[in-house]
Amino acid sequence: MSSAEFWSRHHVDAPDEGFATVEASLAHLTWRNRQYPSHLDLMPVHDADGLVVLDYGCGPGNDVVGFGIHSKPKAQLAFDISPKGIALAKNRAQLHGLDVHFDVLPETSVALPLEDNSVDLIHCAGVLHHTPDPGAILQEFRRVLKPTGHAQIMVYNRDSVWMHLHVAYEMRILNQLYGDVTKEDAFARTTDGETCPIARCYRPQEFIELAQDNGFKTKFIGASISVFEMQRMAMIYDALKDQRLDEESAAFLEKLTFNDRHWPLIDGQVAGINGYFHLHP
Repeated sequence: MSSAEFWSRHHVDAPDEGFATVEASLAHLTWRNRQYPSHLDLMPVHDADGLVVLDYGCGPGNDVVGFGIHSKPKAQLAFDISPKGIALAKNRAQLHGLDVHFDVLPETSVALPLEDNSVDLIHCAGVLHHTPDPGAILQEFRRVLKPTGHAQIMVYNRDSVWMHLHVAYEMRILNQLYGDVTKEDAFARTTDGETCPIARCYRPQEFIELAQDNGFKTKFIGASISVFEMQRMAMIYDALKDQRLDEESAAFLEKLTFNDRHWPLIDGQVAGINGYFHLHP
């Protein structure tokens, strides 16, 4: 299955038929953001007044709506490889009365239909880790960004409870699944579905180096943990007691500390699945 086919069948929890009312659209947006506490602090949509904003991999338009109702961009652009995703996002933008330019991107090329130095902000939430050549896409981001612009990017974080508790313990040991593949391959099968063509995860330094190799000054600004991961925290001591847990994941779980919101931390950073980065030309 191609990526375009997959993402036309799986559109980030949005209903196949779209939203009938503004209220339903906003209720879904609020629910979706609530699944990742602090996501909006690390990937803001409220500070784009007067900017040309590109939502790369817009899916069914959650962040298109977010930018439209929380900011006043000079222009909004929204691209995706999924025709279904674009159709849902376009209908949703019309429902909210937003002026957005949409494009369906070909799966066979990373080229963006934009001029050099034409975008102020690239917003890319949970997309690059699903692409075959993220470095080439980063080079395109570098080309279209203005010298004063920046990108805010979220990719899956390997240093996470998802990897070291949900995958390493719950799935591989308790459920006896994915024991014949690497933890990285098991991670890929547990995030967006068994048939998702590509799903990578990065340690923060790995993504920083990838972005730097493709022309960006890059900073890891933190991670957010999902409600799904927090539900699994009750298993942590069972995992540590189990001699079948691999040494890397056992050492990770043993090292966790907690903040005042009871979120797990690794080396002072939230140990959640979503890792966030700021990139500057």
